[in-house]
Amino acid sequence: MIGGPPSSLSRRKHKKNLIHIILLVFVFIFVLYSFGNLFITDKIYCNPYKQDSAIYDTYININAESAIVINYDTGDILWEKNSRNKLYPASLTKMLSSIIAIENIGNFDEIVEITKNASGRNHSSFKLNTGDDVSLIDLLKASLISSHNNAIIALAEHISGSTEDFIDLMNNKAKEIGAESSTFESVNGLDDIYPSHKSTALDMAKIASYCMEDDTFSDIVSIKEDIIKINNREIEITNTNTLLTNDYIKGIKTGYTDNAGYCMAIYSEKEDLRLITVVLNSVSLEERDNDILKLLDWAYDNLKYTMIVDSREPAISVSTGEETSININLYPESDYTGLLNINEDKVEFEHNLSKDISLPVKKSDVLGKMSIFLNDNKLKEVDLISKENIESEFVYQELSDKSDKKTIISIIVIVVFYFLIFIFIIVKNLLSKRVL
Repeated sequence: MIGGPPSSLSRRKHKKNLIHIILLVFVFIFVLYSFGNLFITDKIYCNPYKQDSAIYDTYININAESAIVINYDTGDILWEKNSRNKLYPASLTKMLSSIIAIENIGNFDEIVEITKNASGRNHSSFKLNTGDDVSLIDLLKASLISSHNNAIIALAEHISGSTEDFIDLMNNKAKEIGAESSTFESVNGLDDIYPSHKSTALDMAKIASYCMEDDTFSDIVSIKEDIIKINNREIEITNTNTLLTNDYIKGIKTGYTDNAGYCMAIYSEKEDLRLITVVLNSVSLEERDNDILKLLDWAYDNLKYTMIVDSREPAISVSTGEETSININLYPESDYTGLLNINEDKVEFEHNLSKDISLPVKKSDVLGKMSIFLNDNKLKEVDLISKENIESEFVYQELSDKSDKKTIISIIVIVVFYFLIFIFIIVKNLLSKRVL
C-alpha cells in the first residue's frame, strides 16, 4: 500500500518524459527539413552553347527528305534531318535572286520593258508579254509573292544584262553568305535542264536568314494578297505560302518542281523566339505544310527564353568573422539568359568560394565564382560578389526577398510549433492535477 502511489507517479513521469523526447525529436527533424530546403540547389533547363551540329536529336515524324530548324538570332541549328544533302531547291532559289536584285536596284518605281526572253507564262499564274511595262517593285512582288518564274528573269536581265551573268552574282553571293554547298544554274529554280542546280536545307536556311535582314524583302514575303500593274492594268496576286494565315508565320517562300518535290522556307516568331525553318522534297503540298507545322510545334512547345542566372538573387551565403559569425550573401555579377529546353536540358551550379574571405568586405568584392553546367558540361562561369559593405563583426545579413520569405516562414512555423507544445504540456498537467 505504501509503495503503490510512488510507483504510479513514477510511471506517469516516465511516460510524460517519453512524450517530450518524441516531440523534441520530431521538432529537430522538422527544423532540419525546413532549413535544409533553403540551401538545395535548384535544377533548371536550358539550351546548350552554339555549335555546328544540331543541338537536339528529338524524333519528329516528318515526311520531307531534308529539313532544318535554325535560331534566327544566334544561328544555332536546333534540329535537322539530312540538312546537308544536296537537293533541288525549286523556287526557294528566288530568295537569293530577289535579294541580289533588291541590293542592286536604285529606284524600285522604275518601269522596265519585258523582253522576249522574259515573256510568257512559264508555269506561272499569269502571262508576261514582250513589250509589257512593269515596275521593278511589281516584278519583285510577282517573284516573291506569286512565285512568277519570268518576273525574276526580267529582274535578272535588268540587273546584269543577261541571266547568265546574273547567275554568276548568285553563286558569288551564296559563297559570301556561307552557302558553300550550293550551285545555282537558273534564276528561278526551274531545273529540267539544270541537273546541277542544287542546294541544301542548311544553305537555304542561311540564305533565308540573310534575306530577312532586309526590310524590303521581309515586307514583301509577309504579304498575303496584293495588286501589281502591267501596262497600268491591275493584276491580283496571292501568296503561294498559305501558312501565312498563322499570325506567328511571317514568310518566306514556297517551291515545287517534279525533281524537287514540295519545298518551303519559313520565318516565324513567337514569344521572343525567331526561327528559320526549311523543308525540302516533301511528297505533297499538304505533307509539306504538315512537316513545317510539326517542326514549329516542337520548337515553340519546348524551347523558351529564360533567365538562367539572376544577379538580383543571392547564389550562396558564406559565413565569416571570428567572435561573431556573419553570413554574407554572394550574388552573380551578371545575368545570364538562354534558350531553354524545358523537357530535355539539365543545368546545375557549382560554387567555388575564395579561401581567404575576411572582414572588412567591400561592395562588389569578388569572393568566388559560380560555374554553370549543362548536362555535366561546363557552360559558363560568373563571378560571385558582395553587394554590401561590412566593416566590423556584428550579426547582420541582408536577405534577398526570396531567402527572407523562406527564413521568416520557417522561424514562424518553429515558434508556433514550440508554443503549441508548451500549451499542450500545461493543459496536460492541469488535467492530470484535476484527475488526482
